[in-house]
Amino acid sequence: MEELDFNGLLDRFGQDGFQRGEQVILANFGTNQTLLSLIFGVPNRVQLIDQREKDGEIIRQVNLICGDTIVCYANTRIPMAKNREDVLLDISAGTLGLGQIVVLHNLANKRVLIDIGRDRTGFWRTYAIEGPEVYLEIHEYFPREPFEKVGWIQPEVKHG
Repeated sequence: MEELDFNGLLDRFGQDGFQRGEQVILANFGTNQTLLSLIFGVPNRVQLIDQREKDGEIIRQVNLICGDTIVCYANTRIPMAKNREDVLLDISAGTLGLGQIVVLHNLANKRVLIDIGRDRTGFWRTYAIEGPEVYLEIHEYFPREPFEKVGWIQPEVKHG
């Protein structure tokens, strides 16, 4: 079961003029792979770039790819002491997305949006998946260009 944290979410989106398409992605607390596959019309896959243990944490870097296009860059901090052993084994295998692992293990959790932002080249969020047997802190960066190409978001208006 997931509990979603929507306190102040709409206010935060309104402050920086996020487009509706950006809001849908940044507020999505389901699996990114499903949403991105729907947006781009092709299956999404996780490409493990780097994963290492350091000071009691797993630091993981992945790209989410639709077709041959990187649509998200993600970095995750995973404190080993706050996660169940079978979850850590699946994370270490590097073949599943973190959202998929949470669903697979049916882990009670709450998703907490920590930060959001946008600029001319992309938009991003940092959030935590936290529960009694899981804690993941994830930063995701979505480059604008692929989403503009499929019409999901509008190109930024260039001033000057």
